[in-house]
Amino acid sequence: MILIPHYVASSAISGAGLFAAVDIQPGEKIYQLDYRFLLVLCDAEIAAMPPAARAATAKYSYRGRGADRLQGAVYYCADDSRFMNHADDPNTSALDNGEVYVAARFIPANTEITCDYSEFCDPADLCFDFG
Repeated sequence: MILIPHYVASSAISGAGLFAAVDIQPGEKIYQLDYRFLLVLCDAEIAAMPPAARAATAKYSYRGRGADRLQGAVYYCADDSRFMNHADDPNTSALDNGEVYVAARFIPANTEITCDYSEFCDPADLCFDFG
């Protein structure tokens, strides 16, 4: 769940992005995992969706890492955290095994909030094909 005032807008990185609506100080909590906003969907359920719904679901899904890695299913972000784009030098840092994200440095208002996808998913999981 996103904990700071934010908005979604066009991203220079990819499609839509998550942007800070206010200045964010280093170390300030931006995201806290909340299972009410994280759905688990079976691959078979997604494969049965119409093509446009399947593509949209795949875009905002991931399988997880390590002990949290799903087989035959994905996590689907049901809040605006799904709009956080990847950056090699993100302005957030993951804590508590990715359950919390904080500002890695000062983030001025109207700046896109980014994360490192490798902190919560395997590189092979960045592109899904549900048939």
